[in-house]
Amino acid sequence: MGVIAIVFFFVTIIIVISNIHDERMKKMKIEAALREAEMDRGYAPGTYSRTFSSRQSYKEFQKEMKRRKKSGDDGAAFKSEREEREELEKGIRDLEKRIENIDLIMKEKNRKREGGND
Repeated sequence: MGVIAIVFFFVTIIIVISNIHDERMKKMKIEAALREAEMDRGYAPGTYSRTFSSRQSYKEFQKEMKRRKKSGDDGAAFKSEREEREELEKGIRDLEKRIENIDLIMKEKNRKREGGND
């Protein structure tokens, strides 16, 4: 009878720990999804999805926000993934144009050399 009680006790503890872990993982997944949505909209991660586990962390957040306001950093300078991709594509197009121009210049120099040797 005592062995059954011990087994039941440990199984109960394992189930409780498993449930706590599952709840934490769900919470982390939700926070990650919120942060990803913020980044897609162009906000710095954690701007609106920040959760506070204690009163102390909330006070620290308030101090950080006051410091940002004084320095002029409101977090809006964070670029969304779409904007960043557009800038990269524009940069790639510019580099391709430069490469084409360099190729054209090199071909002209080679023609001048070949034409000058004849």
